[in-house]
Formats: sequence, C-alpha cells, structure tokens
Amino acid sequence: MQLILFFNGWGMDETIIENLSIDSSFKLICINFPYKIENIDFEIFTKIYVIGWSFGVSYAAEFLAKNPSLNCFSIAINGHTDIIGRFGISPKMFKLTLETLNESNFKKFFLNMGCPLKLFPNTIDINYLKYQLEIFSKRKICTKIKFNKIILGNLDRIIPYPKQINFYENHDNVITLDCNHYPFDKLNTWRKIISETPKF
Repeated sequence: MQLILFFNGWGMDETIIENLSIDSSFKLICINFPYKIENIDFEIFTKIYVIGWSFGVSYAAEFLAKNPSLNCFSIAINGHTDIIGRFGISPKMFKLTLETLNESNFKKFFLNMGCPLKLFPNTIDINYLKYQLEIFSKRKICTKIKFNKIILGNLDRIIPYPKQINFYENHDNVITLDCNHYPFDKLNTWRKIISETPKF
C-alpha cells in the first residue's frame, strides 16, 4: 500500500478533489487547514507521495522538513514556499483580500481559480478564512526543501505563472500545463499527478 498526503489550498475541503480517480493500491489523506497530521503509521506504507497545492505547498514543505527519514516523493502544484511577495501575491493585494473578504468575494476567488462551482466548499466561515490568511502571512519561509516535481499552470491568475517560474528558475523539474490555478480538470487522476515521468 502506498500513501498520498495531499496538502489542500486555502479555504478548500475534500470537495475540490472529489473528481480525481485513485487506484485501490493507494490510500489518500486530504489535509486541510490547520494541516495537522495525527495517528498515521507511516511504516506500513511502501512509499509516500507528499503533494501540496497552492498555499498547501508551504505546509507540505514543512512536513517534509520535519520528516527527512520518510521515503517521500514530493510534488508542488501551482504554489511554492514564498507566495506573499515578489514571487507571488503582492502584500497589498493580500492585505486587501484579508480586509474585504466576504462570501461573495470568496466565490469570485473560487471562480478565478478556474474551479467549477459544483466543487465549492460545503461550508464557509468567513472569520475562519480570515484567520487562515492571518496565520499564513506570519509563517516563516521553509527554504530547505526542493520538490521532486513541480507542476505549474500557465493560465494561473492567483499566483501568476511568470512569478512562479522566477521562483523555480534553478529547478530542472518544472512541468508546465495549460491550466488555471485549479489544475484538476487536467490532472484528473492521482496516477497522472504522481507519475515520475508524466504524460498529459
């Protein structure tokens, strides 16, 4: 049995990946904010795939840094460890999002990611979403981790593709897809995502 640990994006729940098919030889655990991992016996798995999407990439990197002995293959999708700043979302835009967030704006954000509305989270708590942003803005950057594979969408409107390319300029393992920030219309199976030599 192999394990997939999926570190989800900001404000998302398991609904966002419900359309992805998975082989019976894998166990999938979706990790949402506050990204706590408890009661997992990692020793029973032959391999562990650590996948971060969007803001979840930062938390995936933190997990990898804290567990260097695990046999992990790591994947970053449309995100990195320094999202707020010159490599991603401007501090001004981040602050504006935090100050003006409401359910209508969050739905616009969802659509700007390229997500179909049928995958909108089951429950929305605006104060909790703001709290998540506040916590994220105070996080220390994890620079020790280099992901085994990086997948970026060249139509990303949330974390602009050119800025992400600049962040990953010294990496030779970047795969570019014609997709939005939400990539799971193209990456519609976990097998496609984890493949070490993917064909899309």
